[in-house]
Amino acid sequence: MPGLELNGTEFYHLASQILGSGNQLRFQARGQSMQPLIQDGDILIIAPLAGNPIHRGDVLLVDAGDGRLLAHRAIKLERRATGMHYLIKMDAGTVPDGWFTYDAILGRVEVLERGASMIRLTSSFHYWKARVWLAFAPWASKLTWLPERFRQRFREWLLV
Repeated sequence: MPGLELNGTEFYHLASQILGSGNQLRFQARGQSMQPLIQDGDILIIAPLAGNPIHRGDVLLVDAGDGRLLAHRAIKLERRATGMHYLIKMDAGTVPDGWFTYDAILGRVEVLERGASMIRLTSSFHYWKARVWLAFAPWASKLTWLPERFRQRFREWLLV
């Protein structure tokens, strides 16, 4: 099936319109910021939030400002006087993207397609794995005494 090539600003406007009207968005992920969970070229299906709560570990499509969209993970939730705020971070990095309000979040990644596999990221099993990842990720760099093969298989099991 032929694809539609868009620059960042065009994609931002199209995604905002599609999700804002209550429809799902399907697109091909680019980059390595969410490895090992999301690989460059995976297909993501984003659903609008439609008033549903955001959970720690959700992978969200976030308006990062300047017409940029990020598909990154909510690692912390905080209730403030101005409402709920969400700390967003890529899986492959150590520094968070920052705090975002509910209004800056366009949708949640519900399904990841890789080849013939469809992985439902909103399943109970995947929520559990995401929580284990959030607990494990800060310590991953300190486990250098473990063979790399073991660490890689553990990361793959947790996130796929």
